Amino acid sequence: MPTKLTKRSVDSLQSNDRRQFVYDSELRGFGIDVTPAGTKTFFVQYRTAGGRRGRVRRYILGRYGVLTVDKARKRAREVLGTVALGVDPAIARQERHEAPTVRELGKDYLEDVLARKKPRTHETYTWLWEKYVRPAIGNAAVADVTPADVAKLHRKMRATPYAANRALAVIGSFFSYAERQGVRAKHTNPAHDTQPYEEKARERYLTPAEVKRLGDALDRALRVGIPPAPRRRRKRKTGPTSKFIPKSVDTPKPANPFAVAAIRFLLLSGWREREALTLRWSDVDVGRRVALLPDTKTGRSARPLGAPATALLEALPRVDASPYVFPGRDPKKPLVEINRVWFAVRHAAGLEDVRLHDLRHSFASVVASAGGSLLMVRALLGHKDVQTSARYAHLFEDPVKAVADATAAQLQTWLSQTETPAARVVPTTHVSANRKN
Repeated sequence: MPTKLTKRSVDSLQSNDRRQFVYDSELRGFGIDVTPAGTKTFFVQYRTAGGRRGRVRRYILGRYGVLTVDKARKRAREVLGTVALGVDPAIARQERHEAPTVRELGKDYLEDVLARKKPRTHETYTWLWEKYVRPAIGNAAVADVTPADVAKLHRKMRATPYAANRALAVIGSFFSYAERQGVRAKHTNPAHDTQPYEEKARERYLTPAEVKRLGDALDRALRVGIPPAPRRRRKRKTGPTSKFIPKSVDTPKPANPFAVAAIRFLLLSGWREREALTLRWSDVDVGRRVALLPDTKTGRSARPLGAPATALLEALPRVDASPYVFPGRDPKKPLVEINRVWFAVRHAAGLEDVRLHDLRHSFASVVASAGGSLLMVRALLGHKDVQTSARYAHLFEDPVKAVADATAAQLQTWLSQTETPAARVVPTTHVSANRKN
């Protein structure tokens, strides 16, 4: 028999050897389930669309104690309101439980990135995903992530705007993938409402004096070695295991000659780091001074090589069984990274603010300052189009002004040579004669 469910009436319900369903007298379908173990759970019972032919369902609202009677009754009204609109809340709940989370679909997404994009791009996407995206929204259902969730993550990364924008791009790409897979409704990408941070292009070019200091540091690193940069020094262990750490851990030792050569090559060629480190001998034509790179950031690329860069390659020893110009410890693999040597060298040279990529910018700046065109910069650096090379356009101003000065000076010389003393005084004489008349 229905009874008004209140805190007092629910507390008074006693368990017995049979399950009890007690219905509320005020809200039809709302009730509480009392098990023989004494557990009390609120529910709402309803019939799905179709009148008497519809199915009777019992929708669980939550346990008594976690929910009060008033909150349970409020939830029951909301469920019944949904039913009145023709929606079965039990089916909707099941679909939510079965819907993939960002973490789950993310595995498929990264596999799709690996299949469609370059390995380096996949590495970058994976790093951004694991470091920023998955910890923030990984447990949320793909369909439940809102623009506010994405904006919150982006805002937390405002101290590093470049990384924040790259993470935002990955999130946008992921939800576009989710829409294509039918996991999320079309045109609901939550990343599209977040405005990227403004990024200031970094322009750092080495001066001739700085290049000289860098060269001196590279020579020392190769001959006698230089200590690691302060932030890269290994910390000595203390305690029982300290005896296993040699006292000479920070003693300078000659650097890996291939790492030193790679840094020199980056400055002399203007190449990207990965392009240089993965260069194969089969891609180099020393006689024609050109390298044919089959797979770069912008696709297949033919790169002219200057005489010093070619001489550097010719002087390098070839390691047996290694196809790479700059081989790693395993001859079958390329040199993985040169950061440890680079940080030590730039510290010794007093160039703490210089990035490895700035060697590429410095190469381009010298091309521009020597009067080379944007088309030359494009060819030498392997840019996809001239628009990318246009970031160096302002460096062409001095050579253009020098040409303008030289051209105007030559014309001025010729102009002066055509003038004669008689020609210069004729107008004055003519005017004087007119005045006398």
